[in-house]
Amino acid sequence: MWEDELFDEIQKGDKVWYENEQGQTCKGKAVMIGPMGWVVDTGRGVPKVVNEGYNYLGHTKMPGRTPDHLGHFLNSDYGK
Repeated sequence: MWEDELFDEIQKGDKVWYENEQGQTCKGKAVMIGPMGWVVDTGRGVPKVVNEGYNYLGHTKMPGRTPDHLGHFLNSDYGK
């Protein structure tokens, strides 16, 4: 299962645990951050958005993880 981690510590490549619409616990791989939360690859060809206050349960740090600099830049207030 997941470790007790903060949503802000997620990086690309981490395993993210979330709750789906039916209340089931699911997991996926963090791909990129967007304005509504992290986009997660569920492994079934369907992406899922995971948001801290909505369906995020936890995450596990994986080897080879990298920060999503582009996603953070595109979703920041820089230049506005």
